[in-house]
Amino acid sequence: MSDSFLMEYLPVILLFLLFAVNVPVGYAIAISSLVYFLYTSGLPPSVFVQKIVSSTHSFPLLAVPFFITAGVVMNRGGITHRLMALADALTGHLKGGLGHVNIVLSTLMGGLSGSANADAAMQGKVLVPEMTKRGYDKEFSATVTACSSVIAPIIPPGIGLILYAYLANESVGRLFLAGFIPGGLLCFGLMFVVSRVSKKRGYR
Repeated sequence: MSDSFLMEYLPVILLFLLFAVNVPVGYAIAISSLVYFLYTSGLPPSVFVQKIVSSTHSFPLLAVPFFITAGVVMNRGGITHRLMALADALTGHLKGGLGHVNIVLSTLMGGLSGSANADAAMQGKVLVPEMTKRGYDKEFSATVTACSSVIAPIIPPGIGLILYAYLANESVGRLFLAGFIPGGLLCFGLMFVVSRVSKKRGYR
């Protein structure tokens, strides 16, 4: 193995080695990036420090931690349960009612968490056991939860939209406006599929 090959792929090798020894992802990326700047790029270490500091001075990225904080506060304040009650009142009477509640709740949660992982974790803990207890298959419940959680980052304001707007230098407001139509279409499309499957399997 030549020295040039080793120096070129050293940051990648180091990154996976740090992952293997359970180093936190953020520290592993920072260490491997520092190795790249020091031994591969030939740039001074001050450039690495400047990049880290300048990335924290972005006003659009400030929306991400505040957005997550708002979702946590609303969840602890009981708003999530009220949204679930609202979704149940809107769609609970339909065939496969809890499946529809799952989808509508993900649509409403788009304005709270903005994260598919957070939405899937919340509904997997709350709705999936209830759906299983009422006669829904576990596979069906898990599939509906996984598919409906995709709606959360699409419905504005989503974390993914904010990050994309920052990296691509696009308008955050225009991306938010563009997210309503695909999010709504995905919601109604999933509800249609859940209705058909529920009628076929005889869910309440």
